[in-house]
Amino acid sequence: MIESRQGTDGDDFVGALIRANSDGKKITDHELLMLVSFIIFAGFDTTRNQIGLGLQTFSKHMDQWRNLGENPDLARSAVEEVMRVNPTITWVSREASVDVEYKDLVIPQGKTIHLLTIPSGSDPRRFEKTEFDIAAGRPPHFGFGGGMHHCLGHYVARLDMAEAYKALAQRLPDFEILTGATYLPDSGNTGPIELPIKFTPSARRS
Repeated sequence: MIESRQGTDGDDFVGALIRANSDGKKITDHELLMLVSFIIFAGFDTTRNQIGLGLQTFSKHMDQWRNLGENPDLARSAVEEVMRVNPTITWVSREASVDVEYKDLVIPQGKTIHLLTIPSGSDPRRFEKTEFDIAAGRPPHFGFGGGMHHCLGHYVARLDMAEAYKALAQRLPDFEILTGATYLPDSGNTGPIELPIKFTPSARRS
């Protein structure tokens, strides 16, 4: 993609990065490759994976799926609930910038720690009820990270997923996941590689 865009007058973000690479090497070839790769990964891969995991979750809670189809205004809260119980980002990594002591745990400066997102979404000290319920209204989850490293693209991701779930719930009211689904290994970012489903399509709604 980078090669095909070099020498063009693209006025988008990728075009600006390519020009910065060719204009006095403000960014190196390696930096350009890493930045473009990260844009693709962060902008598409995680959102796609989370939509697939949402279908996996809803397939076990078809009453909630029907509720979403009948009440599309619940789409935004459905995104939050799916990410609480079945997030594509299964852990968030941080590196200790200083020595840290928490209770009996000592984290030396420079050590990497992994914060698990799934247990944080079912902690009874934070969530009075943990069953999957898109209408419950929950405290914020940790699926987009937190603090100064909170996901910059979370607004776009939330909107994309809400629109996808809303449309799918209305068009595929009785979907079922078939055997043969395969998933990425749980290495911090997971999701379906193949997710075969069957359904009876309903009429398109305006």
